[in-house]
Amino acid sequence: MKALITGVAGFIGSHLADELLNRGWEVVGIDNLSFGREKNVNSLVDFNIDDICEERIVQKLAEGVDVIFHMAAIKKVREADSSLPTAVSIGQGTLSVLRAAESNKCKVIVASTSDVYGHGKVPFAENDGQTFGSSDIKRWTYAVSKLYSEHLAYAFQDKIEFVILRYCGAIGERMRNLWSGTHVALFIDAVLNDKPITIHGDGSQTRPLLHVDETIRCTLLAAENPKANRQVFNVGGNEEISVLNTAKMIHEIANTGNPLILKYVPMKEVFGQYKEIMRREINTTKAEKILGFKQSIPVRKALKMIIDKWRC
Repeated sequence: MKALITGVAGFIGSHLADELLNRGWEVVGIDNLSFGREKNVNSLVDFNIDDICEERIVQKLAEGVDVIFHMAAIKKVREADSSLPTAVSIGQGTLSVLRAAESNKCKVIVASTSDVYGHGKVPFAENDGQTFGSSDIKRWTYAVSKLYSEHLAYAFQDKIEFVILRYCGAIGERMRNLWSGTHVALFIDAVLNDKPITIHGDGSQTRPLLHVDETIRCTLLAAENPKANRQVFNVGGNEEISVLNTAKMIHEIANTGNPLILKYVPMKEVFGQYKEIMRREINTTKAEKILGFKQSIPVRKALKMIIDKWRC
């Protein structure tokens, strides 16, 4: 089997490449390194530093490919940042990938996000509707663009096979110490280096966390199962944990002997008029029933695995 991975130097993309290579797949990767890191793909021979918005490049790389794993995206976090790179990378990038899949007759795994549920009712299920804030709040660009990428996929449903995966809370050793990555990376770095942990708001917002090894396992189950074709799946953990309790758990596991230092920052200073999603609990029943996927690594164990590796 041969795969093309977009965003291959990123967190999920690089772990996916490693697993496919371990399974004997031939892997082609593309990443513009705007967020990914080249050191993540040292084991990948066919690595191309290019932009997926360049359709002719994606068309060429997709030749002879069985599956395209479309992981590339630019995530916008702060309201002060421009939303244009996010909208273009996700919209145009996904269109390039889908057209390449049509031309080369290959399957596509489209990486989406639980952000698409917006302010929906928890636990989020795949057939739920979406509720977003005002269009002039740029923080919504990522969620809306990812939802648009899903609609693009369905616009090609008579031409290609695809699966949409709504990732939520993936964590692992290659996380970036940036808010556009995950709060977990920032918290672990702060604890190990005896720095204050920044908490947005009061820290009561909750997130399910899932070790990246399990994220990859679910991704490949979706790619291999014909019953998953043209369907949407939530991919995440079923342990809902608050941001504040995550900080406390990391501090407890790390056991550095130093006190836990918390720095609370008002939501408005970070997000402006954007209203944070306070609960992000997802329903994973569909993935369990159709794909046979269920979380097997508890959050505490996952955090310890990451902390132990970061200490090395």
